[in-house]
Amino acid sequence: MKALRPYLYHAYYNWIIDNDNTPYLLVNAEYPDVDVPTEFVREGKIILNISPRSIGQYIVNDEFISFSARFQGMLRDIYIPFGAAEAIYAQENGDGVMFQEEPYYMAESYLARSETKQASVEKKAPVKKKSSHLKLVK
Repeated sequence: MKALRPYLYHAYYNWIIDNDNTPYLLVNAEYPDVDVPTEFVREGKIILNISPRSIGQYIVNDEFISFSARFQGMLRDIYIPFGAAEAIYAQENGDGVMFQEEPYYMAESYLARSETKQASVEKKAPVKKKSSHLKLVK
């Protein structure tokens, strides 16, 4: 079966927004490939406000959550592999869910998938540029 975490994430995110609350995401900042502002990490974790009014360029799929947000006035691109997402909850009342451990999202599985993807990219033959049939006329 497919991993459960993205489905729970979408359901809770939409439920929190529909109830006019602010969704907060608890992230394990020590998970591989996490890109968050390290100056706000405490004890290896960071809590991010992911409300639509606070973020831009929001992308979510089964592998990662990505968006841009302002931190102390500076625009930052945020990248969170789904394995790093530990919980989503409403800031106003704490209602939400802690994500259960899933083998698919364990750090070792993530790193193995990343290495496989990298190897397949490197094995592809380089694309040869076609020379233009246009000529410079002076």
